[in-house]
Amino acid sequence: MLSPTSTKARFALAVGWAALSLAQISPATACSSMSPPSTEEELFSRASVVFVAHLTSVREIDAPDDMKAAYKQIIEASVQTIEVIKGKPPEDGKLRSGPFGYGNCTLPLLAGADYIFFLQDQNPYITFLTGSAGPILNRQGTEVRKRLEKLRSLAK
Repeated sequence: MLSPTSTKARFALAVGWAALSLAQISPATACSSMSPPSTEEELFSRASVVFVAHLTSVREIDAPDDMKAAYKQIIEASVQTIEVIKGKPPEDGKLRSGPFGYGNCTLPLLAGADYIFFLQDQNPYITFLTGSAGPILNRQGTEVRKRLEKLRSLAK
């Protein structure tokens, strides 16, 4: 039997924790990008829609066929638009995301919180890689105001 302080015991414990941690990461949900992070200007340029919204509700729905390999269910959020910076937000006030999880590029969608959403080509799926951010707990906060001012200036 190994003593808890032996090198072999510590190594076995470390390998066990590493294996357990890696088991939680699915290739279908891993978030990575081979490119360097985009600038605010690049994100804004690629977006067809940029807006600030308040989440009024969040629910699980069945995943569409093209996403069923990765998720059985996805998240659908109902939003109330606060400010449109660019383009036209979805008319139905619905946005979709994979379930929030380790390494899958999603945002934690919390009812009652505000967000900045960037959508590309009217795609209702959101990730932080496209520029979306939140939850925003204080829209009057210094960093949030600076980002909104910059986005407004890019829209001119």
